[in-house]
Amino acid sequence: MSFYGPLAKYQLSRACPEHCRRGFSLLETTIAIAIMVSAILGPMGISSQSIRAASVARNNIIASNLAQEGLELVRVFRHNNRIVGQSWTQGLDACLSANGCRIDARDLSVQACASVCDLFKFDDSLKLYNYFSGANTIFRRTIIISNITGDEIRVRASVGWSDKFGDQAFNLETSVFDW
Repeated sequence: MSFYGPLAKYQLSRACPEHCRRGFSLLETTIAIAIMVSAILGPMGISSQSIRAASVARNNIIASNLAQEGLELVRVFRHNNRIVGQSWTQGLDACLSANGCRIDARDLSVQACASVCDLFKFDDSLKLYNYFSGANTIFRRTIIISNITGDEIRVRASVGWSDKFGDQAFNLETSVFDW
């Protein structure tokens, strides 16, 4: 007994009753860990799939634009040739081979491809894909032209690239007419 009353009344810790002394069993702990792991791994799996999808979509958009640009460059040759009074396919002979050709948008130079065309470079100051200046990219474009008639050619622009998800390709094809 103390001056202020019974001592047990003022003690900070008391002995726990029997039901609070029990710990978690091994089974309860295992189930709790399994729930926590599944709660963490689920969103991580979804986020890794979305990162992959974003990367694939980005590369597909770039490839489709480069392929479309290839078709447009052939049309530019047709227009320029007609303006100066030349044959409408003048300068595109290198594209008639099975290996195709490359056309640089910067200066409209045409060069036959060996077994494969060169990789593009990206010039950050010009914001332009080309073959002469800038950092190397993963993309390569091949333009193949086949004669259909004297007034029609079939143009196929194929853009290929390799990334961590494997080899990819994007192809566009159109007919170009002499008018």
